[in-house]
Amino acid sequence: MNRRFRAILAVVTPILLLLVVAAWGAGAGAAQRSTAVEFAVTGAELKGTTTIASLAPPSDDPATLSDGYRYKGPGDADPADPTKWEVSSYVWVPSAMTVFQGDTVSLRIFSVNGDKHEVWVQAPDGSEVIREQELNRGRDYTLTFAASQRGYYTLVCTTHDPTMTAVITAL
Repeated sequence: MNRRFRAILAVVTPILLLLVVAAWGAGAGAAQRSTAVEFAVTGAELKGTTTIASLAPPSDDPATLSDGYRYKGPGDADPADPTKWEVSSYVWVPSAMTVFQGDTVSLRIFSVNGDKHEVWVQAPDGSEVIREQELNRGRDYTLTFAASQRGYYTLVCTTHDPTMTAVITAL
């Protein structure tokens, strides 16, 4: 190597090393940052109605399969039309959210359907980060917790479990 090249290398190498260390430190700091994140979450009931002319009703009552399912058979769904039947399911919308470990998560919940929901949030290790509480239709609630662990947090409505669950993934 000639002298000029060594001189340039002697100046550039420490600068490059400083840039790499600074970038690494910025990345580590970003992973440890804490950000407030808010999600608007709606508790809803999805419904489907048809008639026995289009499709025979299920042989088993879906409500016996899950607390989140509802069923109104022919004659019950619409007394004026004894051929109509209806199924429904309770859900959270959205049902999947993503945050970073360390974020403060606020779930702003509004229930459109269902008079009463017993709701809680489970951490990745199985502990409760929000204790079970009753949420009612037509009211606005905010549930807040710190996503201190990586993994899956679960928003659960015990009243309509297992269909009314949402997953918050902490990266």
